[in-house]
Amino acid sequence: MKEFGSDFHYINRFQNAENTLSDFYPHANYYADGRQALINLYHSQGWQRLWMPEYFCYEVVESLKQAGLNLMFYTDYPGNRDDARTLEAIHQKGLFRSTDAVLRVNYFGTRVFRTSESLSVAAVVEDHTHDLIGDWPMHSTADWCIASLRKSLPIPEGGILWSPMGLRLPEAPVPSEENEQIASIRWEAMRLKTRYLEGEPVEKTTFRKGYVETEEFFDTAPVCALDSVSQEYLRTFNIREWYNRKRANWDLLKDIHTEGVQVIRPENLGCYPFSLVLLFDNPDERDRVRKELIEHQIYPAVLWNIPAPPSGEVFCFSRCMLSIHCDARYTSDEILEMKSIIESII
Repeated sequence: MKEFGSDFHYINRFQNAENTLSDFYPHANYYADGRQALINLYHSQGWQRLWMPEYFCYEVVESLKQAGLNLMFYTDYPGNRDDARTLEAIHQKGLFRSTDAVLRVNYFGTRVFRTSESLSVAAVVEDHTHDLIGDWPMHSTADWCIASLRKSLPIPEGGILWSPMGLRLPEAPVPSEENEQIASIRWEAMRLKTRYLEGEPVEKTTFRKGYVETEEFFDTAPVCALDSVSQEYLRTFNIREWYNRKRANWDLLKDIHTEGVQVIRPENLGCYPFSLVLLFDNPDERDRVRKELIEHQIYPAVLWNIPAPPSGEVFCFSRCMLSIHCDARYTSDEILEMKSIIESII
């Protein structure tokens, strides 16, 4: 193993046609990305405003605005257990309208079930990007759920929309020739990265170019269907096995020995943590550790860079967190190797 983290390489060892995503969600729309699922749903329902948590990916926020969504914000962030109280306060003040929708986020797959009963005045959409099959999505009472698939599954693109309440979905998106071409470039980059990790003479810049040059497409691409190769891949991909392996890897990391660093833990055992999320005491220490991890070919992510000025907790969490991939592309031995490196740096 030459590196940890960053974009997925091509993985084919979970293809056994059991416990596939369509087994969990047989009635769903599949898009090129999760942003498209939300945009398509918003416009199809004729909503006038979408309430979003302040802690979110602001590249996505900007693309939602460009797509014509009218956004409102409420205070929520990872580790916050008062999110329901915040939304109830907004409801009690009469700020929700019948033409509003509220987006709730299962941050890093750490949250347990949240009821939607008190939000009946507005439509409820849940974002389960970070945990597709945990207790909350499996028992959801939201009107609709969305997720970006490429964040947690080894495919180059993908978004999904389903309704736990059996509500009618928008008309299924149609394929796009441009999207098929973009996905093809990214699939090839994933295969090249696999060869690179296996020790073949492949230059890293070769496959990195494929990832980087196609990324902007997803910020502005019109709504379209998930590419055909990804659809075929998901038909035989065992997501349960993939998630179980990821949770086992997280369990190896959860007792990591650190000083002045908090591990963000799931609210119960029914969650599938997305990654090892570390919260540092201050931004300078976070940045030092991030730099040294990269020097050891461990590539953590900042999810996300939050522009000032949201509420203090939201901004502080953003500036002090690191997300370290521990998904099923890694064996137990590789995870323990990574754990040792992290402990030596922290």
